[in-house]
Amino acid sequence: MAGEEILDDEEGGGEAAPAEAAGSPSSGLNKIVKILIYVALGTVGLVIMAVIAYYVASFAAARQYKEVASIAVVKPPPPTENFNFTDDFRVNTADTGDPHFIKLRLSLGYELGNPALTAELGQRSPQLRNIINLILAGKTREDLRTVQDQLELREEIKASINHVLSDGKISEVYFNEFIVN
Repeated sequence: MAGEEILDDEEGGGEAAPAEAAGSPSSGLNKIVKILIYVALGTVGLVIMAVIAYYVASFAAARQYKEVASIAVVKPPPPTENFNFTDDFRVNTADTGDPHFIKLRLSLGYELGNPALTAELGQRSPQLRNIINLILAGKTREDLRTVQDQLELREEIKASINHVLSDGKISEVYFNEFIVN
């Protein structure tokens, strides 16, 4: 019997070997299928990301175009009549340590066809020069460094001058020359 068991084990081992050999190609086939599934999922993921990126980019471009388009649609302001000061403004800044000065040439813009305002600006020219000199003397070099600072200075000059005018208002202050040294 012991001999038969050994023979059965050899036969069983013989039968097990072909099953293992048959399982080996199927496990290799399973690995290939798994790899193909991963590759397919990766490709689908890339396609989805590309589609999302396309729609986000087109949305951003459309939004940017709308902003630019709204600027282009705005009509330019009407032309203005100008009052030019004959002399430059030369004022020392309010800096405490290092002295600096401001050299400024400016014009005032107002609506066309207002002879009363033209006459008033001519009559009040010394008063307007004084107002502008006082505003400039209160500024430091740092107060006039950026473009935003210069725009705020324009608005301050415009508001101060409009406060004293009675026959109309100025709409613009133009800096023909602006030097801070």
